[in-house]
Amino acid sequence: MPTGPQHDRPQQRGRQLRPVLPAPRRQRVEARADRTMDRPAAAVWREIADFPALAAWHPGIASSTAHPDDPYLRELVTTDGTRLTETLLSSDDTRMIQEYAFTSHPFPAVDHRGRIEVRPEGGTRCSVTWTATFRPLGPDGAALAAQFEDGVFEPGLEALATRGRDVPDRS
Repeated sequence: MPTGPQHDRPQQRGRQLRPVLPAPRRQRVEARADRTMDRPAAAVWREIADFPALAAWHPGIASSTAHPDDPYLRELVTTDGTRLTETLLSSDDTRMIQEYAFTSHPFPAVDHRGRIEVRPEGGTRCSVTWTATFRPLGPDGAALAAQFEDGVFEPGLEALATRGRDVPDRS
């Protein structure tokens, strides 16, 4: 093995360089909200399943439109002016589950996946679970999860629970 200054390990200002290792992968964080509603599951699901129409029932969304070139994308503007785009990943009318992901957004998170599931609870009752998992970019993923729960999921579920009580179910 050759020796001498030209063959020594590279140094930077007298220190030996260390190999570059990949950064540790951030842990996924989950935000979650559950609500039991005095509404038929089919009626609640019809509102959720209409992916571009989130603004029709969510009080925090000022506008929600299908992207003109892709019906699986919805462009949202919140009541405070925040803009984001979401992609519909799957929508299962039989199981009443919708999954989506952020395409563009201002939140300090990556790899966001949202899910809304409606379950019949007998008669004219149902329960809805809204979850999102993501990898936070900042140190406080729990605070961001709480922001989604308190600022997005809970108000949306409350609106779904009280919406349409006077509208007959056509299922």
